[in-house]
Amino acid sequence: MERCGSMTYASALSTSEQAEPAGPAFFYCFVGFLLLAPLDRAGNRPLPLLLLELAAIGFLFVIIAVHRAPLALPRLLTLAIALLLVYPLVQLIPLPGTLWRMLPGNAEYATVLERFAAPGASDVWRPMSIIPVKTEYGWLALLPALACLLAAMRLSTLHAARLLVVMVAFTGAESLLGLVQYGMGVASIFNPRDSVAHRVATGTFINKDHFAAMLAMMLPVIVSVLLYSLRTEVGSSQRRVVLESSAVARQLLLFGCAVLMLLCLVFTRSRTGIALVLVALVASAIVLKRADVASHGDKRMRVAGIVVTALIALTAILAIVIGVEPVVGGFEPGTLRAGGETRLEFYLATLRAAIDFLPFGSGLSTFAYVFPRFQTGDPGLAIDYAHNDYLQALLELGVVAPLIIGLLLVEYAIRMARLLRDSGANRFTSLQLGAGLGLLPMILHSVFDFPLHMPANAMWFATLAGILFRSSTGEKSANC
Repeated sequence: MERCGSMTYASALSTSEQAEPAGPAFFYCFVGFLLLAPLDRAGNRPLPLLLLELAAIGFLFVIIAVHRAPLALPRLLTLAIALLLVYPLVQLIPLPGTLWRMLPGNAEYATVLERFAAPGASDVWRPMSIIPVKTEYGWLALLPALACLLAAMRLSTLHAARLLVVMVAFTGAESLLGLVQYGMGVASIFNPRDSVAHRVATGTFINKDHFAAMLAMMLPVIVSVLLYSLRTEVGSSQRRVVLESSAVARQLLLFGCAVLMLLCLVFTRSRTGIALVLVALVASAIVLKRADVASHGDKRMRVAGIVVTALIALTAILAIVIGVEPVVGGFEPGTLRAGGETRLEFYLATLRAAIDFLPFGSGLSTFAYVFPRFQTGDPGLAIDYAHNDYLQALLELGVVAPLIIGLLLVEYAIRMARLLRDSGANRFTSLQLGAGLGLLPMILHSVFDFPLHMPANAMWFATLAGILFRSSTGEKSANC
């Protein structure tokens, strides 16, 4: 049985690696691509974003040109990606001036043109997008996330597992940086120059909430990677002895990263991020249960439950020792009420704007230029984002936005349900479930903020999605 298992696994791994473009070089370049994205303000500046877009074009070219095996994208996911890529380009197609003035939401702009523009300017052909250059900018910003999705789906099983370990280790390093920032205060050289001047952990991000969203996203991944490392392959006792020391070191690394992440999440002082830790922990419990079922009741899986419990307890103790008074202050009823009222004003104003521009939308990435027309409250307050990615998408893309979001969520639910009920699950299934459950905190966080507008978050989110939707052909036979 051992011989059969080894040969079958080697055969499956060889087939999977043959489908990987450019072999190991592709994997190492992809790792560099992912790890460089968060280093300069999460890629949320023109120059780092431009470099990420250029690299993404290179990855997309390799994935398309080196076509060693078909890329099995689910149908609903394919349709959603197609709509997301094509519709903003449709918004850039010039329309006759008469037709442009008739578009919903354009009446006020047409009035301004007729009153102040040069004679005949109101009849110039114009795109559907209110600010075409911003729509073009937003469309190009989609390319890094698209490249990450497709590249992750192209990785071999071995490389996909290694990639998750690298991402976990990097997140642990980011968490350590965040704790140093909190401990040394706002004057620390470790704080970004243009970060908000408060005593919080932000890592290499500018916004503490977006940093917290990344940490919450990676927590279920850490649990799934830990389970993956606990389940050794069937083999000789000599092989298990050789692997034991490296396995223990890897598990200690994972445990240490998880402690750092949970502790850093507390000191981001992000109310939404801290609340989403509960979602992440529930998701992790699902991964534990699924892994236990896949291992047919293996008692070793109980160790993972003990480790997670110890992790939570140790994090709570360390947080109390460091001091959580500033964090607790953010959850006072008055603070929560004020923040909730402000967000509600944003949401209602965004919804009014979205209705005004239905069904076509104002154009991708045009929110900051359209919103002032509908803004209530302090008119001097500049609002660049709706603090709700779904409402902002409705404003910018019109009726296409809920269609895209609905397709993505349905395909996500279908894939997760299929993995959970798969009685012939393999070791890699636990990693796919961890990646899928890691998407959930970010999906929920997008209801209250705009974390996916950060290129690094979008790229890591797309990478986890790629691992979730990655084909498992040939994996089950690896357990024979």
